[in-house]
Amino acid sequence: MMRFFLRRLLAIPIVMILANAVGYVYAYFLGPAWDLLHSLESQTSLLQSVAASYLEYLRGALHGDFGTLPNGGTVVDAIWSATAASAGLLIPAFALSIALGLFLGKIGVRSDRQAVSYWLMALSVFGQSSPTFYIGILLISASILYLLSGPGREPLFPFVGFGWDAHMVLPVLALMARPMLQIAHSTGTLLSEELGKQYVVVLHGMGHSPAAIRGRFAFRNVLALVILVIAGSWRLLVVELIVLERLFSWPGLGRLLSSTLIISQSSANFLFPPLLAGLLFVLAFFFMIADLIASVLARSVDPRLTRT
Repeated sequence: MMRFFLRRLLAIPIVMILANAVGYVYAYFLGPAWDLLHSLESQTSLLQSVAASYLEYLRGALHGDFGTLPNGGTVVDAIWSATAASAGLLIPAFALSIALGLFLGKIGVRSDRQAVSYWLMALSVFGQSSPTFYIGILLISASILYLLSGPGREPLFPFVGFGWDAHMVLPVLALMARPMLQIAHSTGTLLSEELGKQYVVVLHGMGHSPAAIRGRFAFRNVLALVILVIAGSWRLLVVELIVLERLFSWPGLGRLLSSTLIISQSSANFLFPPLLAGLLFVLAFFFMIADLIASVLARSVDPRLTRT
């Protein structure tokens, strides 16, 4: 267990540095300065140029200088502010998707037939086949319809803009929908398979209620796999931020990344190497730390996984 933990822990900085380097090189070669550099230098000179530029960036980063944006702000301040804004969506969406997903997964199992209920299957198919931005568009459309036909002149919940108030409701609902149904479907499927095993029949014969068997025994045996599914839902949440924050005009990591990758009149940070490198560095950390925590927790609750 300790050896596994140390291997995963050592992999985190390696992956983060690789993500940082890939982001910097990608932005350097494909950024606005590419055509000028390509016309002035040979391919070998370009490789030397990007290597020298990245090494200079690393020397500054070791001293706490991760670059200055075209608008005069620092890369660290921009990423820190965006991370705080994204955390305001990710944390409640993740918590609600886990709580509601596990609840729906448990009640969606038909103990009499060891199968997932039809309503849970239907919800899972709809949720997992609908991209988060589509769910967000549906919520925005519903808000506009309410605004046009409702008794008041204000929407029930604001559907654009930033604020630690009702502005969070629609983005959180849109963000949590797919992960919640993913967790619910996986939990229900794993539980239904577990309830078909022979020990469940023995527990029934010993007088245990179906609810106790499902909650105390069967769920405990599938908990390790459920934890890994939850880790996958976290990765899905982070990826969906890129489109969702742009849709709801939420100033988080996803919107900052999209403004760095997509050229527009309002984006002065388009393919700015230090910013893209920093964003990928932070996102790699989110992915790797989630994988580490999930793997350790799964092996803690199920010792059989330590043999793999």
